[in-house]
Amino acid sequence: MPDNAEEPALRLMREVASDGPWAAKLTNVLRPARQDALWYYELMKPLCRHIDLWRTTYFHVIAGGAAGVVEWFKGSALRPLLDALDEGERTAFLTRYQAEVGKGYRTMPDGTVLLPFPRLFIVATR
Repeated sequence: MPDNAEEPALRLMREVASDGPWAAKLTNVLRPARQDALWYYELMKPLCRHIDLWRTTYFHVIAGGAAGVVEWFKGSALRPLLDALDEGERTAFLTRYQAEVGKGYRTMPDGTVLLPFPRLFIVATR
């Protein structure tokens, strides 16, 4: 499962959502961060004989710098936030978010960003 709640893109998304003229609209839209590996382990341990957990970070090569990163998240984490805003708010939110994302990720000379995408894997045996 995704384990990227503390990566810059999602952390900055939450910060921008909670600090702007749209904050009241987005309070109930922000999804809570997923739990950490220890939480899942403790949840499953009484029900399982053996549990393997590991975290792997994939790197997606995103073209277009910060704008490309924002576009990437429009199809997932940003969708509920953007759906809650009107067109003007959406434009202002995305402008501010993209500026913050630009500070959070290094854009390579060719315009790409290496976007870390951590995943948590769990295999539980009863």
